[in-house]
Amino acid sequence: MPIKMKPTSVIKVNLGIQKDGPIQAFFTQTCYKHMDKYVPNDEGNLRLNVSLTNNTITYESPYAHYQYIGMREDGTHVVKNYTTPGTGPYWDKRMISAEMQDVVEEVQKYINRGG
Repeated sequence: MPIKMKPTSVIKVNLGIQKDGPIQAFFTQTCYKHMDKYVPNDEGNLRLNVSLTNNTITYESPYAHYQYIGMREDGTHVVKNYTTPGTGPYWDKRMISAEMQDVVEEVQKYINRGG
Protein backbone atom coordinates (compact mmCIF):
# COMPACT_ATOMS: atom_id res chain seq x y z
CA MET A 1 0.00 0.00 0.00
CA PRO A 2 1.48 3.38 -0.98
CA ILE A 3 2.17 5.92 1.73
CA LYS A 4 0.48 9.27 1.24
CA MET A 5 2.49 12.22 2.40
CA LYS A 6 1.68 15.88 2.54
CA PRO A 7 3.65 18.13 0.19
CA THR A 8 7.06 19.22 1.43
CA SER A 9 5.89 22.82 1.71
CA VAL A 10 3.14 21.79 4.14
CA ILE A 11 5.53 19.65 6.19
CA LYS A 12 7.97 22.58 6.43
CA VAL A 13 5.21 24.92 7.64
CA ASN A 14 4.08 22.36 10.21
CA LEU A 15 7.66 22.14 11.51
CA GLY A 16 8.15 25.92 11.37
CA ILE A 17 11.18 25.60 9.10
CA GLN A 18 9.82 27.34 6.02
CA LYS A 19 11.61 30.38 4.62
CA ASP A 20 11.04 33.35 6.95
CA GLY A 21 9.30 31.02 9.41
CA PRO A 22 9.45 31.00 13.19
CA ILE A 23 12.63 28.91 13.43
CA GLN A 24 14.47 31.30 11.10
CA ALA A 25 13.17 34.28 13.10
CA PHE A 26 14.33 32.69 16.37
CA PHE A 27 17.75 31.95 14.85
CA THR A 28 18.11 35.56 13.68
CA GLN A 29 17.07 36.93 17.10
CA THR A 30 19.48 34.55 18.85
CA CYS A 31 22.37 35.60 16.59
CA TYR A 32 21.54 39.25 17.26
CA LYS A 33 21.50 38.66 21.02
CA HIS A 34 24.89 36.90 20.95
CA MET A 35 26.44 39.37 18.49
CA ASP A 36 25.63 42.50 20.47
CA LYS A 37 28.68 42.29 22.73
CA TYR A 38 31.00 42.24 19.69
CA VAL A 39 29.54 45.40 18.12
CA PRO A 40 31.58 48.56 18.88
CA ASN A 41 29.90 50.60 21.61
CA ASP A 42 31.55 53.97 22.16
CA GLU A 43 28.26 55.79 22.74
CA GLY A 44 25.87 52.91 22.05
CA ASN A 45 24.25 54.34 18.94
CA LEU A 46 25.53 51.62 16.62
CA ARG A 47 24.12 48.87 18.82
CA LEU A 48 20.79 50.64 19.24
CA ASN A 49 20.14 51.62 15.62
CA VAL A 50 19.35 48.13 14.31
CA SER A 51 16.53 46.68 12.26
CA LEU A 52 15.71 43.00 12.25
CA THR A 53 13.60 40.89 9.95
CA ASN A 54 13.10 37.14 10.16
CA ASN A 55 16.38 36.63 8.34
CA THR A 56 18.42 39.84 8.47
CA ILE A 57 20.16 42.03 11.02
CA THR A 58 20.94 45.49 9.65
CA TYR A 59 22.89 48.13 11.55
CA GLU A 60 21.41 51.40 10.31
CA SER A 61 23.85 54.05 11.59
CA PRO A 62 25.57 55.97 8.78
CA TYR A 63 28.98 54.81 10.01
CA ALA A 64 27.98 51.13 10.49
CA HIS A 65 29.75 49.88 7.36
CA TYR A 66 32.87 51.86 8.23
CA GLN A 67 32.94 50.27 11.69
CA TYR A 68 32.12 46.82 10.31
CA ILE A 69 35.00 46.66 7.83
CA GLY A 70 37.36 48.66 10.05
CA MET A 71 38.06 51.36 7.48
CA ARG A 72 36.40 53.84 5.22
CA GLU A 73 35.22 52.43 1.93
CA ASP A 74 37.90 54.39 0.07
CA GLY A 75 40.55 52.91 2.38
CA THR A 76 41.77 56.34 3.55
CA HIS A 77 41.26 55.76 7.26
CA VAL A 78 41.66 52.58 9.27
CA VAL A 79 39.98 52.20 12.65
CA LYS A 80 42.89 51.53 15.01
CA ASN A 81 41.16 51.42 18.36
CA TYR A 82 37.76 50.05 19.25
CA THR A 83 37.03 51.48 22.69
CA THR A 84 35.05 48.55 24.09
CA PRO A 85 37.19 45.44 24.74
CA GLY A 86 36.27 42.45 22.57
CA THR A 87 34.62 44.55 19.88
CA GLY A 88 35.87 45.29 16.42
CA PRO A 89 35.30 44.81 12.74
CA TYR A 90 33.37 41.83 11.38
CA TRP A 91 31.47 41.39 14.63
CA ASP A 92 29.26 38.69 13.11
CA LYS A 93 32.32 36.57 12.36
CA ARG A 94 33.64 37.18 15.89
CA MET A 95 30.36 35.91 17.32
CA ILE A 96 30.29 32.91 15.00
CA SER A 97 33.82 31.96 15.99
CA ALA A 98 33.19 32.32 19.71
CA GLU A 99 29.54 31.43 20.21
CA MET A 100 27.93 29.64 17.27
CA GLN A 101 27.73 26.37 19.18
CA ASP A 102 25.70 28.19 21.87
CA VAL A 103 23.41 29.62 19.17
CA VAL A 104 22.89 26.16 17.66
CA GLU A 105 22.06 24.71 21.08
CA GLU A 106 19.54 27.46 21.82
CA VAL A 107 17.84 27.00 18.46
CA GLN A 108 17.73 23.23 18.98
CA LYS A 109 16.10 23.70 22.41
CA TYR A 110 13.56 26.01 20.80
CA ILE A 111 12.79 23.41 18.14
CA ASN A 112 12.54 20.66 20.77
CA ARG A 113 9.95 22.71 22.69
CA GLY A 114 7.86 22.90 19.54
CA GLY A 115 8.82 26.36 18.32
